[in-house]
Amino acid sequence: MEIAIGIIGLVIAILTFWYSFIRKPKEELDHLRVQFKSTQRLSREVQGELENFITRTNSQNLPMFANISFGAYLTEMKESYEENLSDELYNSLDTLNLTKPIIKSMIKSLETQFSALQQIQIELRIRSRENLDTE
Repeated sequence: MEIAIGIIGLVIAILTFWYSFIRKPKEELDHLRVQFKSTQRLSREVQGELENFITRTNSQNLPMFANISFGAYLTEMKESYEENLSDELYNSLDTLNLTKPIIKSMIKSLETQFSALQQIQIELRIRSRENLDTE
């Protein structure tokens, strides 16, 4: 009887280890994919709005923030997009063998980027409206 209890305990420990550390974190990976695509889409949208604003207002060299022009900011956004939000990176998510903690960290980073992009988009839309009102 003690042997059977020992074997059952060992099987439970192995299954727990398997589900906690070895099994692919499918739900977390799915959440990462959704967050990645949302952030990617918003980044492209903001880049487009910024390009239109620069073209419409001829503000390439005007300051968007302290010491950062509209044009320089757009250039940085495009470089950051290629480095952090490209389709190549998205397509490689399955081959990276990501652990749950790494996935959670990536999701948190994407959420932070998404929030910052939303703030930029709002700021840009307010400036666009103000510019239209003065024309």
